[in-house]
Amino acid sequence: MLQRFSIGIIVLILSVATNGSVAFEITDLLPRPQVWEERDGSFQYKLDDLYFHITAESAEAGERLAGHLQETYERLGLELDTSHIAVDQGQAFTLSAGERFLTTPLSTENFPAVARDQGYDLRINPQAITVRALSEVGLFYGLVTFEQIANSTLVRGKKRLDCIRIFDWPQIEKRGFSEDYGRNQLPTMEDHKRSIRNFSRFKMNTYLFFIESDHFVYDFDPELGNEYDRFRFDELKEIVAYAKRYYIEVIPTVELLGHMEMTLSNPKYKHLAEVDGLWDLCATCDDSFELVKNMVSEIAPAFESKFFHAGLDESWHIGKGRSKEIVEKYGIEKVIRDYYIKMNDLVHSYGKSLMMYADIAVKYPGCLEGLPKDIHMMFWGYTPRDHYVDVDVLLKAGFPVITLSGLADWNEIYPVYDMSLKNVDTLAKQTAQSDAYGHFVSSWGDPFRGAAGTNLSEWNNYGVAYCCSIGWNPQPIPIPDYSGPFAVQFFGSDSPELAEALTLLAQCQSGRSHLARRTFQSDPKALVDKWESMDADELAYWKKLRTDAQRAHQLLRKIEVPRNSTCLAATDISARMLTFTGRMVFLCREVGKSAKGSNPDTQKYAEKFDKLIKRYEILWRDYRNAYLETNRPINIEHIGKVWDLMYGELESLRNDLRSGTYTPNKAEK
Repeated sequence: MLQRFSIGIIVLILSVATNGSVAFEITDLLPRPQVWEERDGSFQYKLDDLYFHITAESAEAGERLAGHLQETYERLGLELDTSHIAVDQGQAFTLSAGERFLTTPLSTENFPAVARDQGYDLRINPQAITVRALSEVGLFYGLVTFEQIANSTLVRGKKRLDCIRIFDWPQIEKRGFSEDYGRNQLPTMEDHKRSIRNFSRFKMNTYLFFIESDHFVYDFDPELGNEYDRFRFDELKEIVAYAKRYYIEVIPTVELLGHMEMTLSNPKYKHLAEVDGLWDLCATCDDSFELVKNMVSEIAPAFESKFFHAGLDESWHIGKGRSKEIVEKYGIEKVIRDYYIKMNDLVHSYGKSLMMYADIAVKYPGCLEGLPKDIHMMFWGYTPRDHYVDVDVLLKAGFPVITLSGLADWNEIYPVYDMSLKNVDTLAKQTAQSDAYGHFVSSWGDPFRGAAGTNLSEWNNYGVAYCCSIGWNPQPIPIPDYSGPFAVQFFGSDSPELAEALTLLAQCQSGRSHLARRTFQSDPKALVDKWESMDADELAYWKKLRTDAQRAHQLLRKIEVPRNSTCLAATDISARMLTFTGRMVFLCREVGKSAKGSNPDTQKYAEKFDKLIKRYEILWRDYRNAYLETNRPINIEHIGKVWDLMYGELESLRNDLRSGTYTPNKAEK
């Protein structure tokens, strides 16, 4: 009988898998299917000697699906002759292989309403593989699942596909990733496309392009932001078209009120800031609105999505500067509401619907009462909770609602996944159980000591794939149970060592935000005093981080993977950076304890810092190479400044130790 996926079924399947009777495990599938049934036997034909028959409602759809089938075979390391693919037009979407081809239309009675737009029916029988759907994207998702089954089978060295029936559909309509571009990371076009291909295989269908307002080449001011890497109009169009091939909608997110500090630091636009030196645009200045109109007029036409996301979050300073008198006269709620309505009208003039972050609107409830109900409100909450009340508030107020969790990657060496994935789990579940229609996960490149975006985007793949999977089927997967399937599907490896390394990195920071990242490039002289007297919890944290990160590096450096090898190399760099941080903390602790003695051996510690500095030099070289492997080159110069700053501080402490001039009271607080 058909069964919904549940914890009980996981145990059953794992017990079957361990006796070697199956070629793949149902738990390898990401997302995990809604309904599935094991069947006796295995598919009798060789995968590299199959003929496929595709039925689609148009020749163009058939050609697209045939192209995806060829890509599937390429990723599997198999050859598929194009003459082995036959494409016909019909009323339903089908893909079949083996000796029996479907020739009759698929009845809509087999699909509940929830499955019609994106659902599929996959059957592997001894003589035939069939995928059926009521939409082109549904057939694509069925093909994705077929690829994951075949990949899992081949990775384990098996030659036959186990027979199974899967009936599957998403529980959340829109699932995807909000990626922070511009804050010192801007991937190459090829890396953009690789991300689209990779995440489409986890059934992502929405990509929020978060563009810092000055990281686009504007015709109205081509010099704005020219000290950073920037997007061009034709590049945005190319990415949108490429994503469309993979059934992914790309939505622009451009900050048009708060978080405009880079634009407002430009002398041309400094007068438009609410408060000099801060990030909010003045919401009541006509010139501010002219700037915003210019930005929207150039970016909106590059995107085919019906949505335009205008940011509008964290504008905490409105009413504290240039708009103070107007806010005092009319009230903060009216001023903010009026600005949102102007944004809504502006976006409508380009045929778009306004999407915006909801934090300020919820903070001032009077804003919600007068706003048009066609504004799509995005609730964001990055702290794990059992329930997010503001989602209920927005839905009750009558707005369409999307939710946004966080990767906990901002100001981190590696995302704090043991915290992040709990956030994803609870918010995705609440989304699926409510009238909210989408759930995304966000990445941010927040600055530290003047450098932003130091968290390499490759470190996010683990969490983005998880969010896409949980958005499809909101059943939490514990990190140790997720790492193995992710390694199989993303890297093409079932190595237990790789799964262990990914688990160690996901959990080694013990849910503590920012601590490792900010320690990594803090002045070590300050760390001597800070860590000389650790409490028990701090000592346990650093011991765990150093031990687990070092173990992860020892495992990763020996592993070779057939797919996404550059991502694995970047992941190893994070393990090395975390290990370095742990070593530095304990070395600073030793120096601090020694300095309290009557005759500290400063030469011994100078030699230890020599070795640490050498490690730092090598880390920077490898980090820089990994960055340039996938990113455009200008922004690495900004990131390099904080690496150089830290290098000088390490040398300064080493030189003081060598000369015997270091004393604890010289430590910088």
